[in-house]
Amino acid sequence: MKYSIVYAVMCDGEVAYASTNREDAREYVEDKGYKARKEILERNDVDDPEVGDIAYADFIAGYEEYYEIEKIDITNKAEDDIIELSDGGEIEVSEILDKLKQTKRNSYF
Repeated sequence: MKYSIVYAVMCDGEVAYASTNREDAREYVEDKGYKARKEILERNDVDDPEVGDIAYADFIAGYEEYYEIEKIDITNKAEDDIIELSDGGEIEVSEILDKLKQTKRNSYF
């Protein structure tokens, strides 16, 4: 299958998720953030969080695992081509395609 624009969710230099739909990628990031916030609040025994607790948990969650969406054009790219990311990192097109296939099989949402 041919792809053109792909939205890759990056975390620590790795492709965590990929989709041809920007909204799906955004929802993935939001879901990961929400789960991380919840985990941090539970870890700190906060049952009834206030605004400050939530802000602190969000800050720590972003520090521990930062997810970023990269819009990538893979039109006419071969699987072994290298894509340069906005942060200067590099990934192979095959990594993106593997995540796309996994996403289609597992349907995250």
